[in-house]
Amino acid sequence: MLKCRTVWKKLAPLARNSSTLCHQNAKRAVLRNEKRPGLLQRAQMSAGPSGGGGTDNTLYYVLVGATCLGGAVYAYSTLRGDKQRYQDRISEIASRPNKATQEQTEIQTAAPEATKAAAPVTPTPAPAAPTESTPAPVLEHAPYLLIGGGTASFAAARSIRARDPGARVLIITDEPDLPYMRPPLSKELWFSDDPEVTESLRFKQWNGKERSIYFQPPSFYVDPTELAKVENGGVAVLTGRKVVHMDVRGNKVRLQDGAEISYDKCLIATGGVPRNLQVIERAGDEVMQRTTLFRKIEDFKSLGKVSREIKSVTIVGGGFLGSELACALGRRSADLDLEVIQMYPEKGNMGKVLPEYLSNWTTAKVRKEGVRVITDAVVKNVSFKNGKVEIKLKDGRTVKTDHIVAAVGLEPSVELAKSAGLEVDSDFGGYRVNAELQARSNIWVAGDAACFYDIKLGRRRVEHHDHAVVSGRLAGENMTGANKPYWHQSMFWSDLGPDVGYEAIGIVDSSLPTVGVFAKATAKDTPKAAAEKSGTGIRSESETEAVAVSVKAGTATPPSPTHQTDDYGKGVIFYLRDKVVVGVVLWNVFNRMPIARKIIKDGEEHADLNEVAKLFNIHED
Repeated sequence: MLKCRTVWKKLAPLARNSSTLCHQNAKRAVLRNEKRPGLLQRAQMSAGPSGGGGTDNTLYYVLVGATCLGGAVYAYSTLRGDKQRYQDRISEIASRPNKATQEQTEIQTAAPEATKAAAPVTPTPAPAAPTESTPAPVLEHAPYLLIGGGTASFAAARSIRARDPGARVLIITDEPDLPYMRPPLSKELWFSDDPEVTESLRFKQWNGKERSIYFQPPSFYVDPTELAKVENGGVAVLTGRKVVHMDVRGNKVRLQDGAEISYDKCLIATGGVPRNLQVIERAGDEVMQRTTLFRKIEDFKSLGKVSREIKSVTIVGGGFLGSELACALGRRSADLDLEVIQMYPEKGNMGKVLPEYLSNWTTAKVRKEGVRVITDAVVKNVSFKNGKVEIKLKDGRTVKTDHIVAAVGLEPSVELAKSAGLEVDSDFGGYRVNAELQARSNIWVAGDAACFYDIKLGRRRVEHHDHAVVSGRLAGENMTGANKPYWHQSMFWSDLGPDVGYEAIGIVDSSLPTVGVFAKATAKDTPKAAAEKSGTGIRSESETEAVAVSVKAGTATPPSPTHQTDDYGKGVIFYLRDKVVVGVVLWNVFNRMPIARKIIKDGEEHADLNEVAKLFNIHED
């Protein structure tokens, strides 16, 4: 093809000149009034006398003929080449499966096709072996998949099995432990006399009965590898594995190690992670190594070990967790020769929850436990100097300590929202769910991570044990087709040791107007006595909403007006919004929560809350 092009470039100018000369001769003949040359003259063009243009015309025809011949040769070569390339392409497409197989089995060589002496041999496909980075899942499918290993997940699993005895339930948790209850981590476990309590995780409840922190022993659960085979189904727990991606269209999840598990119904009960102060995070590794974010079993074990090795510990936070840990460590401070410090920005313990007078009383109680309480403390800077953690406050005060416990709240775990396309509430955090705790048609959310709509109190997110129990139980029922709305008013409680405790329900915010009615406490009005009476250490386990329906007002002596004395032995505090009770705190009053639940559920305006307080019979002996 290249040769033809070269010849044409050389001969084309000559051909054009010859053609021009021929036309010029013909034009001159016409101008001399001669006849147009006929066909006979064409013969003369090649044999005529010199000067008549015969030689040039002959050359013209030679060149035209050669050009036509070259074009024909070029067209033939092109078509033949295209046919060959077409055949090669068809052969290449037909050989693709063989090449893929060769690549999978790493048999195909990199030698050029032209150097192969024989046709390639197609190997037999072999299954790919799992690698360490992408291990094979213990099972490919779980009809009921529960993400998270806390209270809500366990409550849901138990509820699913109750309604569907043959159900196969898989719980996936990133913790190394089986499902367990968290409240004893900051309460009863610290008051155990067993020196090995951090290993056994068994404790005595306030009623004297011993139990384990785990909901069920290992024998209760099915081995995850046997879940698909076991005859009557069961509950399996996959520990130490984290779900990092959800494919809601494909109904499957991907674990951190690359394994994938599909599901029919899924519950997200991922709970939350403890917050930390930014000033502590920015303080460097030396400070972070001496800081505990208290949430899990490992945190309890670590803090228990540290508290026996150091001379000073500082708890940052004055809420439920911070106050409970302060009292627990304060009780042990004398035996351990340990200085326990608690600091927070409020004016008193649980200042965001309790009215000011009761917060002040609680602060005095914490100080009696041997705790050095620093109020109005806003942390400005944290550093590590001369073997001590130095905490500087905004007002100039400085505290030196060996270890920090940050108890400043919880951040709901919503990492799966992006991949799953689930909505996160911008005000309260957590996954937004409907009245049946659904985020999508086959995805439910329960526990700390759920932001639900309360028909009486509006949209809320609750971070307490009772809510985890009840929301998990309801989600499990709805996963089996119950279609029940979440109308339960969950309660929460806090114990400052075995002698002082309270239970609360609804919105308990110290910024709201409150009315408190108190009475003198007796030996029966303590958390320990309440546990003995109910027979359980987790008081919410004895709660039943049905009890509230049959409760009638008592005939005891009418209660006295709001807090006339500084001795707040026991009482009821009502929290009001637009003259309607939206929250109730029962101070050293136990086993009366169904009454408080019904008051909030009714949502009525009460002219005299002293009359309402009669329902709780706080003046009974």
